[in-house]
Amino acid sequence: MTNPLNENYSLQDKVAIVTGGGKGLGRTITEYLLNQGMKVAICSRTESTITATVNELSKSFPGKIIGSVCDVADSAQVSEFTSMVQQQFGTVHVLVNNSGFGKDTLVWKTSEADWDSVMDTNVKGAFLMSKALLPAMVEGREGYIINIASQAALNGYANAGVYCASKFAMLGLGKALQEEVREFDIHVHTLNPALIQSQKTDQEAVNNSLIQNQDLASMIVYLLSQPRRLKIDNIGMWGFK
Repeated sequence: MTNPLNENYSLQDKVAIVTGGGKGLGRTITEYLLNQGMKVAICSRTESTITATVNELSKSFPGKIIGSVCDVADSAQVSEFTSMVQQQFGTVHVLVNNSGFGKDTLVWKTSEADWDSVMDTNVKGAFLMSKALLPAMVEGREGYIINIASQAALNGYANAGVYCASKFAMLGLGKALQEEVREFDIHVHTLNPALIQSQKTDQEAVNNSLIQNQDLASMIVYLLSQPRRLKIDNIGMWGFK
């Protein structure tokens, strides 16, 4: 009998969730996954962004994309969103934890409210989304969780203490989770990109010293397309120049 772990993973008709999928990097990841034949559900806290993106991409991928407002730091909203996706699309095979932001403040000048909001979105959000989807992945012995972390998960940067703390935590969460779900043939990957030139206009020139949205999106497609026996860990990405 052929071992499915030895075969390249097929994305056709598989289901993905991309958090923060309405704009910028998340939107690009969504479009790349749709181009692989996947069904994709997106969420963010901004209804107008989600609606506009779903309406636009539905023209090229009818019936393949859905979206809803969801604050990933709110367990009730996460439960409602993931249940809706599973009802409409079935089992979710791929989770991309892309939602995240930071605060440009010194550690000792960071307010408790700002600390909580960054940590809740970047870390708690990844935890809640993973927690909601893992039971079905474990039952089916198939799944991928891809965390969009940062070089701030590996290095400390001034004026970015809470962001660094959140991304270090995200990296640690991913490493621990991988050890827990390895026996169920589930992969957990973490991408650690340097600065990204995101949400650029058509008129804005590409800065070759910065990563582009499509660079991360194509890396995710690459990871998902490899034989399932292969584990690629903590991928660092930088601009070439």
